[in-house]
Amino acid sequence: MDNYIQIENQLKEEFSNLKSRKNLLSNIRLAAFIATCILFYFYVSQDNILMLLATGILFVIFMIFVVKSTNVTNKITHISQSLLVLEDIKADDRIDEYAAINDEHFANVYNKDLDILEGQSLFNRLNKTQSYVGNVQLKHFLSHLILEKENILKRQSALEEIKNKPDWIVKFLTFSSKANLKSFEIFGELNHQFQNQSLRFLPIGLGAINLLTFIYLAVLGFPKKAVFFWIVIAVPVGFIINFIFKNRINKSLSFAFINAEQLDNLIDLLIHVENEDFKEEHNIECKNGLFNEGVKASEQLKGIKSTMDGFSALGIPIAGFLLNCFTLWKLFHTIQLENRVGTAIKNNQDWIIKLSVLEAYISFAIFNDKFDTFSKPIVSNQPFELSLKNAFHPLLSEEIAVKNDFESNRQNNIAIVTGANMAGKSTFLRTVGTNLVLAMNGANVSAEKMIFYPMDIYTSIRTVDNLSSGDSYFKNEINKLKILIDRLEEGKPQYIILDEILKGTNSEDKLIGSQKFLEKLMNSKTNLTCFIATHDLELTKMEDEYPNHIINYCFELKNVDENYFSDYKLRKGTTKMMNAIYLLKQYQIID
Repeated sequence: MDNYIQIENQLKEEFSNLKSRKNLLSNIRLAAFIATCILFYFYVSQDNILMLLATGILFVIFMIFVVKSTNVTNKITHISQSLLVLEDIKADDRIDEYAAINDEHFANVYNKDLDILEGQSLFNRLNKTQSYVGNVQLKHFLSHLILEKENILKRQSALEEIKNKPDWIVKFLTFSSKANLKSFEIFGELNHQFQNQSLRFLPIGLGAINLLTFIYLAVLGFPKKAVFFWIVIAVPVGFIINFIFKNRINKSLSFAFINAEQLDNLIDLLIHVENEDFKEEHNIECKNGLFNEGVKASEQLKGIKSTMDGFSALGIPIAGFLLNCFTLWKLFHTIQLENRVGTAIKNNQDWIIKLSVLEAYISFAIFNDKFDTFSKPIVSNQPFELSLKNAFHPLLSEEIAVKNDFESNRQNNIAIVTGANMAGKSTFLRTVGTNLVLAMNGANVSAEKMIFYPMDIYTSIRTVDNLSSGDSYFKNEINKLKILIDRLEEGKPQYIILDEILKGTNSEDKLIGSQKFLEKLMNSKTNLTCFIATHDLELTKMEDEYPNHIINYCFELKNVDENYFSDYKLRKGTTKMMNAIYLLKQYQIID
């Protein structure tokens, strides 16, 4: 993060200098205004043409400093936004501004179990996005894993390239924050009213006639009678034509679009991406997606912005009315805007998607840079290979986290993990699952080394009953396990992470059901690697019967002066100690 701290220090210094410059410009501007007023007073009182000339010069100087001061103010605002972005970059976690959309849009089998999107989540650790669209895209990536080795490697390369562009990252996020995109479309549905392109010649023709008439009258010295007849004819004709097209103009302009300031910032963001020199394929794809038939997205939006700015002339009292009557100004710009938006609207969703993808990539890239002790996982060609060395949960501080190793390269391997309550079983399961989510997004993982084969993830860790549907706890367990079986029968390889399955039934049925279920997994024709945590020590006896598929692991307790504690280290074998009775006594629940 040293690069970002350096950028922050530079921006703070620039901010301080600009504040001083703004104060100086404000003082000069005030002095010029006061001097202008004084000279104008002397001109009025003395009727001296030199005083009027000096007043005009000072007024021009005053306006120049107004423009300079405005430009400095805009720079200060931009830097202030950049400093806020840098605060977000430095923070470990952020509150999700759009948490309400999680359930509706990103429901999958592992998100809740692994704390991917909600609460103290992986998303909140990763998220550096500044827009709604970037936020949604990052959640989409976390909820939809990359299952092809080639694409994972390309994503890794893309993130590495972006990671090495800290200045570009800060500018991107600043422009994104200012553009404040809250939709994947810039424009709403266009209500075409002027598909007959010949209508565009009407304002051009009328404007040309009135311009030639003005020039002719100027040559004649503006004879009053001729000017009077020209105005009497031209104004009503223009007014009537505008009245005829009034409803069509209003309908055409009824589509929703972002405001002018947002559009300016979006144009800046597009230019920022269009001008960047990318080398990696995924990043180049995003950049190329902002070009349509060789025309930059920013250029198309600049054309739309200039047309939108043209409407502002109509707000000038009297002059705006006359301009509209003599040139059909509003009709001309409405037809022009409809045509330009009609061209841009075909591609505007693709543009925003490409920008949102880059914004999500930036979050992963910053994550890789911030947690520089994490490693880039190796993608294996071996369908059964999974290896973790000194792995820990990415949301835990590395200074206090206990690291564990795991290795599997056997077909349909099942790791049965036993241990006492709060000994580390669930944390280990989530460590494996969460690092797999990171790995299949091209991000670095919290392990000294990780080798994995890309497969989808199935989890059953948090299962509850559903009062609204009337489904019991056990019924919901069955429903979730049915999803897994369906996936395997469809030939979809899986990482399977289970925590104490079939808890909703009696001990005998639970044991027999669990044994039958694991046997079904072992016999699956679809590749899988399974982790199952359990307190049922009888289940571990399956290792003797199926040594080629099942291996026992445990988290063991230590007894020191009748106090039980876990060192959270994963070992091969079956636990020898449980602590439920001890905990009940410790918390004075039983005697």
